[in-house]
Amino acid sequence: MLYMVAQHKLDAKDYENLILELTNHIKTYPQVYWYIEMENFEGWTANVYWKGIELELTNEERLKRVALVGSVKWQEQFTEVLIPFSKAYIKFFKTEEKESAKKWLENSYKNEKTTN
Repeated sequence: MLYMVAQHKLDAKDYENLILELTNHIKTYPQVYWYIEMENFEGWTANVYWKGIELELTNEERLKRVALVGSVKWQEQFTEVLIPFSKAYIKFFKTEEKESAKKWLENSYKNEKTTN
């Protein structure tokens, strides 16, 4: 399980740290469940946006589920844009549903462990 909170506006350094953590988890663990909460999130700088497009998760089998938690419509729409670019099951949760998002990931993780 990987838990992150993105706040305000992400710059290149923030993005690099986020990707480094995600990549390390993907390399280290057979299954990765990623929770990312967008708290007072305003987006990212232009150069980070283009780097984000370069992030390729299309063939990444270890990333199983992603819970994106946010409060504004564009964040939900961004989640929908990501879905075709990953084999992971990606789901958007509203801020008031963040506990449900965590349970959704944790239950999936537990179910995966008991079936393997």
